[in-house]
Amino acid sequence: MAGFIFLRVRAHRLLLAAALLSVLLTTAVLATLTAFSASIGDAGLRHSLRTGNAASAALLIKAESLTGRAGAADGAADEAALAGAREAFDGLPVELRRLARSGPYALPATLRSSGASADDPDLTHLASLDRSRVRLTAGAWPREQPGPDHDVALPEAVAEELKVRPGGEVFPLTDRLGGPDLKIRITGLYRPVDRTDPYWQLDEQGGRGVSKLAFTTYGPLLAGPALMDSGRVSAGQVGWLATADFRTVTTDRIGPLRRAAKGSPAHLDAREPLKGRVSVRTALPEVLDRSERSLLVSRSTLLIVSLQLVLLAGYALLLVARLLSAERAGETALLRARGGSRRRITVLAALEAVLLAVPAGLSARCSRGR
Repeated sequence: MAGFIFLRVRAHRLLLAAALLSVLLTTAVLATLTAFSASIGDAGLRHSLRTGNAASAALLIKAESLTGRAGAADGAADEAALAGAREAFDGLPVELRRLARSGPYALPATLRSSGASADDPDLTHLASLDRSRVRLTAGAWPREQPGPDHDVALPEAVAEELKVRPGGEVFPLTDRLGGPDLKIRITGLYRPVDRTDPYWQLDEQGGRGVSKLAFTTYGPLLAGPALMDSGRVSAGQVGWLATADFRTVTTDRIGPLRRAAKGSPAHLDAREPLKGRVSVRTALPEVLDRSERSLLVSRSTLLIVSLQLVLLAGYALLLVARLLSAERAGETALLRARGGSRRRITVLAALEAVLLAVPAGLSARCSRGR
């Protein structure tokens, strides 16, 4: 039977070759479009999460002071924040950056703006900043040294407004929470490397240096880690910014990642020593919703193109089938006259179809594998 089938194929090789070429091209293009849709969706999602929506996709964690003075119990809180952030990002690798600031301090009269008074002074606070996010513009970084005076760096915008330059003069800061006062020496000026960096969400001034609401707050004053961990500074708010490594995220992980992000407050509030003291904010679920809608639009466009291609291929195959039927009308009548049954003729046609379908299937598999 195989020899007879090949003889039939040889007799009408041009028409069958046209049908085979139509099936191969259509199958290969459809498989390529499917693979392209998946890869472009993954790449678009990663690009969105890592660039334009990086700030929204970050996890912002804030907690009030865990103790009366800054520097205590920080290690346990950092570990709890990191573990909760990993759960919030569904197990993705996480980078955690920290900003711990002091409680409010009143600036001395020599550093106040014209609108401040003794009863309503300008305020500031100290913080240990990530120095990779700031640039020194004048003077020197604060030095770690024992003694009654402490070196700090001032935001450049604050120095311009208060007309202050780095120098050896010592200024007293009054603790507004009733703790001991501090004596500071301004050794340098700094400014953010990039104020749009998600890191500055941890700063109440947003990296601007000045905040004017009911009262004016300047800062933060950049202090060394030794001072912040010494216990001499009143404790304020502790913040962590968690950013995930989205380089391996695919579109089929959108659902689990969205559910994990929505549960981030529960993940962190259940951990000691953050329990009952933490506030969590992230716009990752909204970012994933927007990405999913964009992905649906792009896939719909490709689906329309694929349907048009299938229709064109179908028309081509119908034309080839009509021509082949006309060519084989006499041959089929001769087979019936020689005793061929309908079933046998149908089997012969099915085997010929397999000769077209098998190469098409292999072509599609190879295209998808690439």
